[in-house]
Amino acid sequence: MNFDVVVIGASAPGLYAAQILARAGKKVVVFERHEEINPARRTLIVTRELCKVIDEVPLPALLHRIGVMAISSPDVTARIRLRDPDPIVERSYLIQWLASRLQDSGGELRLGYRFEDFVESENGLHLRVQGPNGELLVCVKDAVIGADGVFSEVAQSAGIPRPPFVSVLQAEVSLPVGWDPDVTQVWFDSNDTRFFYWLIPESAERGVVGLVGDSGAQARELLRRFLIQHNLKPEVYQGAQVAMHHPGLKPWSKVGETPVYLVGDAAGQVKVTTVGGTVTGLMGAKAAVRAILNRTSYKAELRALKRELDVHWLIRALLDRLDNLGYDSLIGALSSSVRIFLARHNRDSMAPVFWRLPFLEPRLFRVALNSLLGRSVERGKRAKRARAAATEVD
Repeated sequence: MNFDVVVIGASAPGLYAAQILARAGKKVVVFERHEEINPARRTLIVTRELCKVIDEVPLPALLHRIGVMAISSPDVTARIRLRDPDPIVERSYLIQWLASRLQDSGGELRLGYRFEDFVESENGLHLRVQGPNGELLVCVKDAVIGADGVFSEVAQSAGIPRPPFVSVLQAEVSLPVGWDPDVTQVWFDSNDTRFFYWLIPESAERGVVGLVGDSGAQARELLRRFLIQHNLKPEVYQGAQVAMHHPGLKPWSKVGETPVYLVGDAAGQVKVTTVGGTVTGLMGAKAAVRAILNRTSYKAELRALKRELDVHWLIRALLDRLDNLGYDSLIGALSSSVRIFLARHNRDSMAPVFWRLPFLEPRLFRVALNSLLGRSVERGKRAKRARAAATEVD
């Protein structure tokens, strides 16, 4: 059994890469360990960049659109009206659609096949795959793409370090009475989590409430308390362990003379500010395709995406140092000029323009500086007032 490219994992980035390669005339196969394409339901909020990457969003996957992003700390709220509404998509429909497009393009999809390891020989690289009828040796000519998630077996076999990961948990709920379905709300509370809570409408009546936690147990307990606090009744839970980008990640290697490229969660191609990887994972898939078709360096093809992800990593590093007073100062600094800027530039295209923010609002620079120094702006002001009061008493 011989192929130009073998993709391990029927994730969205894996299927997308295989589809493009098949259309380009490559003999490509996707091996998926599950026996059917029926991934667990997960509601995602993405940016308009999704439509630029895949040209169109299939209607069954497009649940809703939202036009306003509300961001809250314990004492401050800012609302950003987006120039282009954010699509709300259903991951399982998106993956099923990509699988059908792969097969329409002439690529193969083999279900119930689990990757075991690589086998080098005089005839090139083979993959040992365990299928429904036993073991197969698959010969690959051009490249292997690992799209098999955060715990990638391809990464382990190729000697590529896996990315760090976090737990995402959300509950499907009926929207609160009076909730505007055009609004997604994000709450920061550093006493609970270094990330945030969210409520994302997926229709006029329903939505999902969730959070990111450093562990599954932490996420479950925090979400339980949050739902009670907001008088929301969970109906169905959606959860996943999601990779996190790190600037030191190198999601490529060689086994013998054959390149191995990781994409999506396997590569840590996830924005660590929002823990969103749908669009960036598809961008990683396109980079891998370009490297294969043009015989260029995957590192070079990833340069723009890495720059974007590194910016989010830097922002995350600053956010992790904020307490609730720091978040109050940060959100309070979202002036009208900053909100207009954020409405125009979505979170998948920050790298080219991020440097402009401190010039639009100097208070953002002070928040960042105090974050680096390990204190919030407000705490510094309170300490100054306390010292002044103590001097008056003396």
